Amino acid sequence: MQLLIRFKSFGPIRRHIGKQVIQLDLPEGSTVFQVIQAVLELGDQSLRDLILDQGKISGNLIVILNKKDVSTLGGVDISVNEGDEIALLPHVQGG
Repeated sequence: MQLLIRFKSFGPIRRHIGKQVIQLDLPEGSTVFQVIQAVLELGDQSLRDLILDQGKISGNLIVILNKKDVSTLGGVDISVNEGDEIALLPHVQGG
């Protein structure tokens, strides 16, 4: 069974992907991290450099699953379900 997942991106990630929202068709049992890996396949090395830091999600990004920070849900290894929405948000920094 395949899952249809929505992925939203902002800022530089959106510029690399070319769209704010994309839909991904992934196998049942996929995790948040696997969704992000599928997104990485749509871009080049510079997209990978924006999202990953030594194989993990960059500390400059917040990963959101259905409007909740995944760090409060168990991290990027949690499974996704049909119709879920994942967003990558840059940390807002000020000075």
